[in-house]
Formats: sequence, C-alpha cells, structure tokens
Amino acid sequence: MSTRVRWSRFAPPRGGAPSTAVGDLRVGRGLPGPPGGRDRAILIHLPADAVASGRRFPVLYMHDGQNLFDDATAYRTEWEVDETLGALAAEELQLIVVGIPNAGDDRYREYTPYRGRGRRWGAGGGGRAYARWLAEIVKPAVDAAWPTLPGREDTGVMGSSLGGLISLWAVSAHAEMFGLVGSMSTAITPGQQEVVRRIARLTVPPLRAYVDVGGREADGDAPTPGLARLWSAAAVREARQVRDALIAAGLREGETLRYVEDPQATHREAHWARRLPDALRFLFGPTPAGRVTLRG
Repeated sequence: MSTRVRWSRFAPPRGGAPSTAVGDLRVGRGLPGPPGGRDRAILIHLPADAVASGRRFPVLYMHDGQNLFDDATAYRTEWEVDETLGALAAEELQLIVVGIPNAGDDRYREYTPYRGRGRRWGAGGGGRAYARWLAEIVKPAVDAAWPTLPGREDTGVMGSSLGGLISLWAVSAHAEMFGLVGSMSTAITPGQQEVVRRIARLTVPPLRAYVDVGGREADGDAPTPGLARLWSAAAVREARQVRDALIAAGLREGETLRYVEDPQATHREAHWARRLPDALRFLFGPTPAGRVTLRG
C-alpha cells in the first residue's frame, strides 16, 4: 500500500532556538497517522546528490524524529544524526535516515506493544499498530519517493529508551521488512518484558543488531542518589537480557551483534549521539559480499 506524500525542504520553526540542521533534510506531509494516533509529518535526511547520483541507499527508520537533526525542534538536544551522516559519508558509508516524530503525550502508548497494568503503565498497547503503520504506510511511501534499497538486509529501525523497545518489537513483528535493529538504553517498563522473550524465540532473527546501555542511566532522573544507582543497575540488567535474547535467537556477539556498556553515560541524547557513529558503522558497514548500490 502506498500513500501520496508532499515533500519539501525542511524549515525550522520560527521564533525558536537557532537551527542546527545540516545537509539535505526534507519533510514529508500528508501521511495518515497510526490507527488511533495523530497524523504527523516525517523527516528524511538524504545523502548529498542522492537523486542525481543514480545510486540507491540503505535506509534507517528512527523514532523520536524531532530530536534527531535540529536543536530547534529537539526536546533537550539533538542526536546530531545529520552531522554523523556527513562524517560517515567521508568514510564512503552513506544511508538515508527517516525520522518519525513521536506523538507527544501519546508517546508511551505508541512505543509500547503491551498494555501493562495500573494508571501509569496501563496506557500502553499501541505499539503493534504503530509498528504496522511504519511497515505498511511509512516505508512504502519512502520507497516510492526516494532511491532506497528496500530489502530487509538494507533496512533498519532504531531508537532509544522506549524507542529502543519499539524497535525491537518492529524487527520481531515485521522481520520481512526490517533486518537491522539498533536499541539504545532500552526502556523495558512493567508489562513489556514479553518483547524480550519474543526476541529470544524468533525463527527469523535480525541480520545485525546493536544494543547499548549507560552505566549511569538514571542520573538526573532519579530523586535520590541511592535510587539512581538502583535504577541504573536495573537498566544494565535489562540491556543484558536484550543481548542474551538476541544471542538465543541466533546472533553472534562480535559478529552479527554488538553490545556496548558505556560506564559513565546517562539517559540523554548527547550520549546516544556519541555512540551513534559506531552503531551505524556496525549496522550498515560493508559485508563480506559487499553491497549493491547501483540503480536497477
């Protein structure tokens, strides 16, 4: 199924922080939102002269899209995805990154596939519809408009925190479309542990996976130093569970799986930005058979 999207050059909001966006950043408008969710524009960052080059490029779909490219739209600071892509292009590693902005107050519902219990966690459960929308609406629209390599071996999904959780769900529920996954500082909130168990049982696992966690994830968020240490230790345990689930599914650490613990890192965009270049090198770097990038 394809959806007609109107594409234009990105323009930062007026009256906000100075824009830090660089490179060829576009905005796509006209997509319906996920079932039960709000409509939204999507962002896409293209390699220089992508259309005129005659090449096709791997694609990475990333959540929390407003935080990826520009301080003027970011919640705190941007991930510097655009700057990272420019640096990687100098290494002859080029890809298209699609940023899907989150749904604001509805973010928790969209990024969790299970409902959970209680007032706080019971708002989840919209992640299945969101991932299906990503696979059946967003991806076909991007493939129709831009020079992509559409196969699962060249298509990844990545996010941090709950964005990491929904990335793991997407690669398990839509393995035929997403073969690469990146999950940074994964938030496995109460009621969502089945995502990890599902990964361990996959019969079609991802081709490559990148997983990481900071050693001080809760610093700045927990109300006391003691709770910060407790919550941070729990985050590391959960990241190791994700790693172990991927190994159970057949991935090999150091070959098809990269797992990173960053001891001093917290749950912040600046630390995800710092780890992003190596994550992208691992997920999209050359394979022994090479990559076919000429337009067919």
